[in-house]
Amino acid sequence: MLLDIIIPQYKETEEKITPLLDSINNQKDVDFDNIKLTIVNDYSDVILSNDFLNSFPNLDINYIRNDKNTGPGLARQKGIDNTNSDYIMFCDSDDELYDDKALFVITEFISDHEPNYLVTNIAVEGINNTLIIKKGKKTFPWMHGKVFKRKFLLDNEIRFSPNVRHLEDSYFTTCLVGSINPDEICYLDFTTYLWKRNQESLTRKNNSTYMVDTFDDFYNSPVYTYEFLVKKNSYLKFSYLISSTLGIFIVLNSNLFDKEEYKSKKEFYINKLKEFVKKKKNIFVIFGKDKVNELYKYEYNELKERNNITKVNKNLEDFYLEYLEIEYKY
Repeated sequence: MLLDIIIPQYKETEEKITPLLDSINNQKDVDFDNIKLTIVNDYSDVILSNDFLNSFPNLDINYIRNDKNTGPGLARQKGIDNTNSDYIMFCDSDDELYDDKALFVITEFISDHEPNYLVTNIAVEGINNTLIIKKGKKTFPWMHGKVFKRKFLLDNEIRFSPNVRHLEDSYFTTCLVGSINPDEICYLDFTTYLWKRNQESLTRKNNSTYMVDTFDDFYNSPVYTYEFLVKKNSYLKFSYLISSTLGIFIVLNSNLFDKEEYKSKKEFYINKLKEFVKKKKNIFVIFGKDKVNELYKYEYNELKERNNITKVNKNLEDFYLEYLEIEYKY
């Protein structure tokens, strides 16, 4: 059993990435012969020196560089394509493993059970230094704290998409979950990963601005994901279609798009979404209002937590009337 920890690196300096590498190097009761690291420099001029990489005595680090900037998704994919390890997991350069037992627990579990997909708990830094522990299905669509069997990814053609530069984690994990029998997903009730609220990171510092700036991907990523699920004839395809559509509706009608400067962008995507929903109306009708309402609540709570949504100006009743042209009676 060999585990490769794949880490995309762009502007993270040696100082910035040190806490992560320390947290891996300082793991206890682990056979480091079974652990590899692949750091993928995403065509950045911030180069990690050999002296620095060699300063972590327990770590076998393969440092490779993209020949063009591709974004974190394809940087991770380059790591997958350049390893022959049995299992892989992903870490971001500015995060850490949660404690010094994380890799022991992970490697023991995959050695004993050989899962295709392992989900562990993650600790998420909130505002005002709060710490939120996410467990089980609550960790989706985060890819942190997950372990993937490489053969399963290859056999099922699960790859990061060149069409999805942002929200690449949601695309990847949804394609995987849609390709696996839900009973085969292994959940381990142990916290292994610390997601840090990096104030220098655009994606983590100001989620509201980032969401609007990258909304093209937020809208288009579900399209590519749905195409993959349809190709696989996945059990997840229709629930995902409805859930992602409702998510787009919620964001467009939230405080994130309240500014006057976003008005034309908002109107463009509302009209585009309405046309899309008209073509898929039967799916919503067949699915039923109970299940649609359940998915709406889930999307609302997830988006509110992750994207600084403080209000939504329209509700599910409005969606039925304006998009499906059906009176919503619940």
